[in-house]
Amino acid sequence: MQAHDSRLESILDSVEALFARDGYHATSMRDIADASGLSVAGIYYYIPSKQIALAMVCERIFDRLDAGVPTPDSAATPIELLQRFVRSHLRYVLANDSAYRVLLHDMELLEGAASERVRLRKRNYFRSLAHMIARIDPAARFTARLAAGALFGMLNWAPTWYRAEIDGNCDQATDALTSLFLGGLLASGNVAEALL
Repeated sequence: MQAHDSRLESILDSVEALFARDGYHATSMRDIADASGLSVAGIYYYIPSKQIALAMVCERIFDRLDAGVPTPDSAATPIELLQRFVRSHLRYVLANDSAYRVLLHDMELLEGAASERVRLRKRNYFRSLAHMIARIDPAARFTARLAAGALFGMLNWAPTWYRAEIDGNCDQATDALTSLFLGGLLASGNVAEALL
């Protein structure tokens, strides 16, 4: 990594921390410069605006999330692929709570082309999970989209409820959450019959 890239990564770490702590609107370019150890003029060399800073943070988050999406291979079952996805996502949100909080709370503040680009990445990431779920139970009584939304709901709140001393390490929590989700998914036909 070149010195410029390393410096930019450090600045984006500061941006994430500030946006997560204070919110996008309450953070100024001066705050970003101060947190990065740069002058206000110096920060503009790396990041031309607060909107671009937010876009760069969101893009970086999706780069890291996308890197954890498992690719189908002949040896993996649909359930194993789902478990890999859950493990990767859970590890990310637990290890990067500040970055993920920015994505959940501030991404909607993006404008123009940056907004469209990041929203597309979000949709594609969501679809990757929905496609995995659809392969597990093609005859489910509800859409894979609904199931993916429910699973993301479980995973995205993990930083607020997860406690390693109670819930086990990340792999143990992954196994438990995947089992809990699949138990509901695969039993949904019987439950739906009872509700009708």
